[in-house]
Amino acid sequence: MKHRTAELAALSPAPDARMLWLAAFVCLAGLWTAEPAIAEDWPTYMHDNRRSGVSGESLVLDELEQAWVYTCPALPQIAWDGGQPWDSYANNLQVPMRDFDTAFFMTVVGDLAYFGSSVTDSVHCYDARTGEQLWFFHTNGPVRYPPSHYDGKLYLGSDDGYVYCIGAQSGSFIWKYGPSGDTRLIGNNNSLIPMWPVRTGTAVLDGKVYFAASLVPWRSSYLCSLDAATGSDRGSGLYVTSGGSTPMSAILASATRIYLAQGRRYPNIYKRDNGTYIGHIGGEPGDGGCYVLLTSDTGYAFAHGQDHGTGYEANEYVDRIATYRNAKCMIVSGETAYVVTEQLSVNTSKNDRRIINPRLTAFNRSNGGTLWSVTCDSPYYSLIMAGDVLFAGGTNKVTAHDSISGNEIWSKPVHGRARGLAAANGRLFVSTDSGSIYMFGRTHLPADLNEDGVVNLLDLAMFADDYLKCTDPANKQRPCEDLRGR
Repeated sequence: MKHRTAELAALSPAPDARMLWLAAFVCLAGLWTAEPAIAEDWPTYMHDNRRSGVSGESLVLDELEQAWVYTCPALPQIAWDGGQPWDSYANNLQVPMRDFDTAFFMTVVGDLAYFGSSVTDSVHCYDARTGEQLWFFHTNGPVRYPPSHYDGKLYLGSDDGYVYCIGAQSGSFIWKYGPSGDTRLIGNNNSLIPMWPVRTGTAVLDGKVYFAASLVPWRSSYLCSLDAATGSDRGSGLYVTSGGSTPMSAILASATRIYLAQGRRYPNIYKRDNGTYIGHIGGEPGDGGCYVLLTSDTGYAFAHGQDHGTGYEANEYVDRIATYRNAKCMIVSGETAYVVTEQLSVNTSKNDRRIINPRLTAFNRSNGGTLWSVTCDSPYYSLIMAGDVLFAGGTNKVTAHDSISGNEIWSKPVHGRARGLAAANGRLFVSTDSGSIYMFGRTHLPADLNEDGVVNLLDLAMFADDYLKCTDPANKQRPCEDLRGR
């Protein structure tokens, strides 16, 4: 505080008290607006319903110091154990294709941060500035994706077979909906759940909430469109359809279509207005996977395990036809694809799988040319873009790369593999498979002098009092630092 008032005092001569109050007000008004030039929320998983992972906000790297850490007493309870040495369906060695819930992913709106938990079966709301829990909402099953924020409400799916709508500020219950109507339960990962858990999260668009419920392909699955305000499935553009797919991983919604990944099977496409099945993408063994995003209204990209244990591959369809060998996740911004790749060294006789040559590469989507490529000192598990900076989650660290050159420009340690990233309102959130969530960023605005989370007349009074004392020649008890020569 001393350096702030001293700097302001150095800018002007000592005027009368009336002018001091005016100067204090003007200076505080400048501090009041000292926020990022463009601040954005992160209102759903991977920022938007296309799961693009791209935000227009530029984070100030010098401000990204660790502010707080949430640590769960238990590891995330993933839906499908990835420890088996062989996937007989896709005929590959230890290439997970259903690893969609490995961390507690975040959505962030304003100063409120939300995540779903597969340990507590709840959605938790934390103060994004301080890391203090404000409330939690309990369901009867694991919550594998963060809630989607829309019009002051949160929408979340649970393994208990329901989608819930709750208040974003208080967590108060508004409505819930389950498509099956069957209340019988089965044992699954130390929980009792129905045959129709909701493992797609939610997408909210044009006043409607979309989700799917399923577990196994030999039982019906459900694709639902509900009125976001009431939870009703009756009305124009509202429906419940059933089929034989096994949707899991984040649901994707464009202006005209719904996309559902299926883990070990190829993704399916549906009409958004009525839920009619359109077709699927791919179709060969191994064409599954849970890392999915839309590159446009009709452009779909996903990373999946390849056959025979050769690792991953990422594909773009429809608006771009492209294959990125050995790629397991990617971000698309305009005509550039930023792709995380790695190779596998596999010894099937010993059930041994090693990751080698991890890289981050920028490709020109128009001609397939390589713009730049850098070697990573550990595998990357997640990737987002904020402004012109790429943030990548690695093993025990999170790293920033310049999107123009690929150069590493920032890095901080974390515990575990950083599986989830979110950038919002000047802060970076990192979710790891150890059950931890890290916040890097400032905790208060510069004008919040009493650090109570709001900028108001109390801060103005504190500022004016300090300013007057700092510029009073008779003040012997509170000397100010002279910054005029700097």
